[in-house]
Amino acid sequence: MADTRILLLGNAGSEALNKILGKPGRTMTRIEDAEQFVKAAPDHDVVVLDAVPPPRTVADLCRELSALPDLVEVPILAITSTDDVEERIRLLEAGADDVMIRPIDERELDARVEALDLRHRRSKELRPSTLVAATRRPGRRLIALYSPKGGVGTTTVAVNVALAIGARMPDAVAVVDLTPMAGHVATHLDIKPKLTVGDLMRDSQGMISPEILRTTYLTKDARGIQVLAGSPGPSTAPLMSGEDATRTLEGLLTAVPNVVVDLGSHLDDRVVASLEAADDVVIVVTPDFPALKATYSFLEYLSEAGPRIAEPTIVVNEVYALQTLTPGDIENALGRRVAIRIPYDPLLYLRAANQGTPVFASAPTSQPARRYDQLAAILLGEDAPTAASESRRRGLAGIFGRS
Repeated sequence: MADTRILLLGNAGSEALNKILGKPGRTMTRIEDAEQFVKAAPDHDVVVLDAVPPPRTVADLCRELSALPDLVEVPILAITSTDDVEERIRLLEAGADDVMIRPIDERELDARVEALDLRHRRSKELRPSTLVAATRRPGRRLIALYSPKGGVGTTTVAVNVALAIGARMPDAVAVVDLTPMAGHVATHLDIKPKLTVGDLMRDSQGMISPEILRTTYLTKDARGIQVLAGSPGPSTAPLMSGEDATRTLEGLLTAVPNVVVDLGSHLDDRVVASLEAADDVVIVVTPDFPALKATYSFLEYLSEAGPRIAEPTIVVNEVYALQTLTPGDIENALGRRVAIRIPYDPLLYLRAANQGTPVFASAPTSQPARRYDQLAAILLGEDAPTAASESRRRGLAGIFGRS
């Protein structure tokens, strides 16, 4: 394996940085001029911001680097002198992948650089590989997000992707909460709708009028996204039939040109009908055995006796600090390419959950937000390279019974 190429912006005053960043297996280049640093950054695997010459700040340079297309995949480690949590959040929102506080502990620095390098290598392996077909309804697109296992972040992905599409097409996106157990889309966006999909099911008769949907049941959030909120509480009664789901989604597509629907993790007629109606199906999975097993079984169901749906786009939501399954493990287990992975940061996501401001809105230059933007590009057909042909080892697929 080639040496990890590390680019350091700083002076020669830190012995710990010199020792760890220049250890065997790593090649460190030190630059003190910020302009030269920005130009050299694309040729490296990890960039470290230590001493940023004024008038720039560390946050300024994070934003500048993260805005460059050539640096989308290159991780940024920012070093700060304060242990203030808000300062760390500001750096993460500006685009840093990780933040360390002075004084530097050598073992911690070594571990964090190793983790960032591993993330960079994985990101190069998991390139988008989904071919996007034309929509079934000219000028209209229905994107369905589903996971065969709960707790993997399907709602988080749905809301952030809707915001990413909305950034491209203002006032032309609706996100629909069709989860059966007290949907959380409204909570993620911090809105308080007067009516929900449950009210729509009770009130509607026959065809659903686009005008009534726009004026009565859809709630517009501060960022311009229309929301059809989920039922406010759990119920033992089915949310809707398959016919109701089809009727609702078709009605929404006549009211709003782009509809993102959160289907949750329970499989029923509602989900099947929604998946069959969708132009794009996104399956969210976490990098752990239970989620992979559930997804594998669901894909088998689709291929053997299930509904005819669009080729699924697989999204890995990385919710663990330590990743024990490699990209090869995940792809071998599912027998499919992963379109994109969403890196996790506990501070950003905790803040998003508590404030009702999704990561794409609160930290638009952060790594997770940039991945949501890339996923939106894939789904809209802006980025659809042909899948690479490569040999695969048996891996976890053998456990699932696949050769």
